[in-house]
Amino acid sequence: MRTCIASGAQDAPERMIRFVVGPEGNVVPDLARRLPGRGMWLTAERASVEQAMAKKLFARAARRAVTVDPDLPQRIERLLLARPLEDLSRARRAGRAVAGFVKVEQLIGRQRAGLLIVADEAAGDGLGKLQASGLPIERLGDAEVLGAVFGREQAVYVAVSRDDASGHFIQRIAGGAARWRRYRLNGTG
Repeated sequence: MRTCIASGAQDAPERMIRFVVGPEGNVVPDLARRLPGRGMWLTAERASVEQAMAKKLFARAARRAVTVDPDLPQRIERLLLARPLEDLSRARRAGRAVAGFVKVEQLIGRQRAGLLIVADEAAGDGLGKLQASGLPIERLGDAEVLGAVFGREQAVYVAVSRDDASGHFIQRIAGGAARWRRYRLNGTG
């Protein structure tokens, strides 16, 4: 359990973001929780990061003067989005992810789909049909971001095939997407 420097709430490290002070005295997000140094923890929400910046809580927790980049909340959001997109890209290269509604429907029809990913723009009948499949659905970025993973201009619907029996790969993508979305939706910006 870790304690949030903004709210004082305790939570599991997976639901928080660790920060360290870099060699130049700047605050660095440590999403992988591997960087050396004394960790400062925040609830993985944009509002917590903004509050810590506004109240200079990083300096208080570090017990020294620190530099906080004004774009820290946006940078964290980009980093959180990059992690599941990298996993999705690996799945695509391994032939275990497809984009496009027809290909997604085919993977579902062959009962090989384990996770459905939709862009923020997904709505209407297409989304309704995928929800009727009963498979887990995660929203992850916009159509342009998802399209870049597949070398396309846009991709609104993506399916990841079931991997090993443990399902760790799908869990990583789904967990990363949920963490990004939770951070993004709890912010004030």
